[in-house]
Amino acid sequence: MKIRKTQSGLILLLSILCALVLAGCSIHASKSGDDKTKDVDIHTPFGSLSVHEGGTEAKDLGLPLYPGARPAKGHGDNDNNANVNISIPFVDVKVVVQKFETDDSPGKVLDYYQKPMGKYGKVIQCNGGSGGNYHHHDKDAPVSCDNDSGDDYEKSLKVGTENNQHVVAVKPRGKGSEFVLLYIRAREKDDKDTI
Repeated sequence: MKIRKTQSGLILLLSILCALVLAGCSIHASKSGDDKTKDVDIHTPFGSLSVHEGGTEAKDLGLPLYPGARPAKGHGDNDNNANVNISIPFVDVKVVVQKFETDDSPGKVLDYYQKPMGKYGKVIQCNGGSGGNYHHHDKDAPVSCDNDSGDDYEKSLKVGTENNQHVVAVKPRGKGSEFVLLYIRAREKDDKDTI
């Protein structure tokens, strides 16, 4: 009998706790006119998650658009552009990605991005890679080509630190190129925001 009262009390306590958490939770989802692009915003007392597919703006990436580039054609339901923000106590993570194609060679794309990326620090060129890696080991460590042996992209440029990096990854596509612009920022709540 005593065990049953303890279980009932525990179930009641958990139910009240869940009700309190859900009372402070809001979820907003929307679709664009094409009925494919979905945006989701979730806010709880413990943090928030925001995922916006489709068109992101150049200011979100901190890099200009390559002249004459056009959005890469999607592969099924796989969207090529997204802006994801995760905010939990003590840490914010932001990932912005846009994929494009151009009639120009991969070398021309890499040459174009050398100067605009240079405003963020020393630019390095890597072979291979999947368009960026994030490690929370040493937030101030400069980006490196470590773990870029994947074959998603032929070459990439990187600049910044492990927790605040800009990446341009490129590969041949037909007679031109496909490239991805990527911005990753992970910061503690008291760190200064820099794009």
